[in-house]
Amino acid sequence: MDTKKSMIRTKGRLPAYLQLATELEAKIRAGELAPGSQLPPQRDLAKERSVNVSTVTRAYRELQDLNLVVGSTRRGTIVRAEAAMPRVDRATKPSGVIDLTVNRPAVDDFQDRLAESLPQLSSDPRFAQMQEYQPPEGPAWAREAARHWIALNGFTPAVEDVVVTSGAQHALLAVVSSTVEPGDVVVSDRLTYYGLKALASMFRFRIVGVGTDEEGLDVGELEAICRREKVKAVFTTPSMHNPTVTTMSEMRRRALIEVAERYDLVIIEDDVYGPMLGERAPALFTMAPHRTYHISALSKALAPGLRVGYLTCPPGLALVTAEAIRTTSWMPAPVPLLLATRWLEDGTAKALLKAQLTELRARNALTAALLSGYSFGSDPRCMFIWLRLPEPWRSEDFTATLKAHGVAVMPASAFACDREAVEHAVRINIACASSRDELATALRIVVSMLADRPRALIGHA
Repeated sequence: MDTKKSMIRTKGRLPAYLQLATELEAKIRAGELAPGSQLPPQRDLAKERSVNVSTVTRAYRELQDLNLVVGSTRRGTIVRAEAAMPRVDRATKPSGVIDLTVNRPAVDDFQDRLAESLPQLSSDPRFAQMQEYQPPEGPAWAREAARHWIALNGFTPAVEDVVVTSGAQHALLAVVSSTVEPGDVVVSDRLTYYGLKALASMFRFRIVGVGTDEEGLDVGELEAICRREKVKAVFTTPSMHNPTVTTMSEMRRRALIEVAERYDLVIIEDDVYGPMLGERAPALFTMAPHRTYHISALSKALAPGLRVGYLTCPPGLALVTAEAIRTTSWMPAPVPLLLATRWLEDGTAKALLKAQLTELRARNALTAALLSGYSFGSDPRCMFIWLRLPEPWRSEDFTATLKAHGVAVMPASAFACDREAVEHAVRINIACASSRDELATALRIVVSMLADRPRALIGHA
């Protein structure tokens, strides 16, 4: 019998349908199965893999539950356009699985503060505006308050250059839709934010990845690409890069600006983790405000459910960029804006940030103790770590094996922007655990897997 066909039946502990679902999930996350592509007909795949049709049916249903595919009576099973974005529904995580895949605050102080603040909103003079349409860039009072949060990134923008959005992803969409055309080239770290990958599929631009080192994005490689072809923009997360936790040095930031000036590049600076750093290298926006779009948001310090982001645009371009807000949602939602504004004005936002950082320091210390002897990137102010896997582990195999033992993490392939080789590593969101005890339990399972050998879960013959 063909070894490849019998693979699904002979793999270890996972049921056959979950083994198949995990394999297909890894391919979708890695981009091997592109958004809009069609999965093989169930009978064809069952015949190819020598399994029952019911096994394939259950595997496809598992992918539907993860929002990775959608069934169509006309076209079959189709990879969703949002498949590059991970499922982040914390309320419906699989029973028995400790989910360490989502970037979220480590503390739940938000809920207590929200319960206190909601009854007070009606007494705010701006409450009467909640039933009215607002400017797409956000009301003036929300943009003024935004400056308090953006100031944590090391600068205070002019009010007229700020656009309020429904989160950082909405801000990124606004930048892309106003600056990037179909077919354009956007350069990013080879391991990049999956939201950029999702927008590339939507707006039909091409992402070209460059390598990174301990100082950040490889500027020499960026310049080499600019010599070969016309590059429109460069996207980077210079502070606590997601997923590697690298913070770009000031020297590297200045070198990046020099290349951007030389080749007239738009800079998209994803700085959502910047406010957590305290003292920090200058934001790219401060070095080249005429070509930089700076993205900040409240979700990492407060809560993902409070969809408020702040986009600082090059002078004179805010209203043009805000047209994307009008097109996609007409305006940022007024009630969250009023709540966020009040918290920025009365100090609640900074208090929540302080509580978050206190918990993160404790969790990072716990992580360092439990993972002692292994190689990983971390920062005491960061909500995730980047665990480099010892040989012979591959990131997809490790992720699948770990999930089979009750812990979910993100493999490197989920962040890869192209098909070039990336290091075998996983992102572990230490803030995502419901408590330090749950985190410790999960990390002990991680350590036991690191010390074990790979099992045949999703490997290929």
